Amino acid sequence: MPKIGPHSSAVALAKLDGRTKEARRLKEIRTELCEHLGGTPSSTQTILIDRVAILLLRLEIMDAKALDGTPMTDHDQRAYLAWANALSRMLRHLGLKGQAGKPPTLADVLKATKGT
Repeated sequence: MPKIGPHSSAVALAKLDGRTKEARRLKEIRTELCEHLGGTPSSTQTILIDRVAILLLRLEIMDAKALDGTPMTDHDQRAYLAWANALSRMLRHLGLKGQAGKPPTLADVLKATKGT
């Protein structure tokens, strides 16, 4: 499998088979965002979650390269700023405040009080 970088195509990122650290990170981001939205996102939220996950992965890859001392080209700098701005706008559309957690069920309350 070719090495994944910040400029890898969305198709290449979608083909990740789950064994790479990038694929695991994409899944982790998606899971965290779904939980942030209350667990069951709508279809439009799912689309935004997928886009956010890919943008965040791209930015994290570029951050890692910068921390390793790899200088950013002018192209990389422009792409980084564009992706960071797009990520910010998408996160705003998803909602910065998470959904309220599900209220505890009667069984949860009874289980919690039983232990005390």
